[in-house]
Amino acid sequence: MRGKRETAMIIDTHAHIGLGERLSDTYQVDQSVEVVLQQMAEAGVDKTCVMPVAYVDYAAAIEEVREAVAAHPDKLIGYARVNLNHRERASAQLQRCFEMYGFRGVKIHPGSGDGFPTRWFMEMMGEYGRPLLLHTTPDLAVIDAITHLARSYPKVPVICGHMGGFGVFNPGFVKLLATEAKQIENLYLDTAFVFLHQWIGMAVEICGPEKVLLGSDGPVLHPAIPLKQIELCHFSDSERGLILGGNASKLLGL
Repeated sequence: MRGKRETAMIIDTHAHIGLGERLSDTYQVDQSVEVVLQQMAEAGVDKTCVMPVAYVDYAAAIEEVREAVAAHPDKLIGYARVNLNHRERASAQLQRCFEMYGFRGVKIHPGSGDGFPTRWFMEMMGEYGRPLLLHTTPDLAVIDAITHLARSYPKVPVICGHMGGFGVFNPGFVKLLATEAKQIENLYLDTAFVFLHQWIGMAVEICGPEKVLLGSDGPVLHPAIPLKQIELCHFSDSERGLILGGNASKLLGL
């Protein structure tokens, strides 16, 4: 049952690029597309979803992603990021990203000032049918809000970054989100910055391999690390194929 053959395509669904504005947060500044590409080659990743680091106004950040994807269309997949506190600007940016730039999804980080998804935003996401990647933290209120969001907008794939367990002390939140993902058809989890490989195995055991996607949060975390974690879980070939690329290919329309 347990094999070692990898999927035909490996897709990292969670990586950041850009200069950023918040100099106090080293995760959110000076993330180079060249480093992302180097890490992809080192880890054997075929495609990576790249999204901006934190900005107040994402106009420049979106341009950074657009240029990177245009230069490496066979390697990089563009994700938008917008500040939901400025509706008109964010709406125009999303429309441009989807209709002109060919971006495939959106990342929102409420804790970094992006705001929490609102009605107009989710209705727009539903119209375009794009996946929404949300930063998650081990907080019951956050998880409750995200699961309510997914249930309210079933046409929008909602990907929970970090499985709700950003850190090493909260496996109960991973169990909770995995349980919710089993019940909510459009709710998914990614492996970005999930520190313990046992948590990935636990999540798959609860919600199934079709609800988990490879993510690194690169280039801060090298994609070879979650790939090794997934290897250590000893999934079957079919399970690993879904997690490493099959699920992402379906959600992104590749």
